[in-house]
Amino acid sequence: MTDIVRSISGYFYTDMYEYLYLVTDDSAKSYKFIFKDGKIYTDDGITQINANDFIAVIKKITSEFRNKILEHSAQLESYEKIYTNHRYFSNFIKKHPVLKYEIHKFQNKISHFYEALAICQNEQPALKKLLQNYTYEANIFKNVVNENAVKAEEIFNYIQNIRSEKINRNIYTLTLLSLLFLPLNFITSFFGMNTSGMFLSQMKNGTFVLSIAMLVIVMILIFVFWFKSKKE
Repeated sequence: MTDIVRSISGYFYTDMYEYLYLVTDDSAKSYKFIFKDGKIYTDDGITQINANDFIAVIKKITSEFRNKILEHSAQLESYEKIYTNHRYFSNFIKKHPVLKYEIHKFQNKISHFYEALAICQNEQPALKKLLQNYTYEANIFKNVVNENAVKAEEIFNYIQNIRSEKINRNIYTLTLLSLLFLPLNFITSFFGMNTSGMFLSQMKNGTFVLSIAMLVIVMILIFVFWFKSKKE
């Protein structure tokens, strides 16, 4: 019998037999179990195995998936320190694309693994009791992986929001400085013109008067911005 190479786990049907195809955490490795006449065969369709050997493989794959989930969960737990210490920002941003890809790929893998076991459990009554715990555990794995995907996006969105707020604050500060110095630039430019008859040019304390006027303008602007920000 010709083995069909697939990228995802699943329970499939042919005219002659049904088979369970399982992809492990290492995508290069997979298992094919053929069900025919109440018996279980390996992918060659000739070698017969018993239910215990079949369950041993399921147990092995489940253990691999469990370890991968624990690895992702530990990574995300360490990244959640970002909420209290922002110095981890750059490290997470660098690794986020790869982590997102890995979790998304694992989501797809564990989801199909669960569905394959669930269908096999329904289609093979003799294995229903043996597969019950592993199908239940695979469903839990699927939910945990989905939660990890949400956590990764929440951390990423949190960082983006913090950065956006920082940029907005910087822009607001620059805007305030521009508004403060705009009238001062106008005054200095106006009185810096080399023309005769300039206002205050003949006064002994003209520079002092002008400095006081500029200071008053600055104080008024600062008060206006402070009052406006407090009101908002």
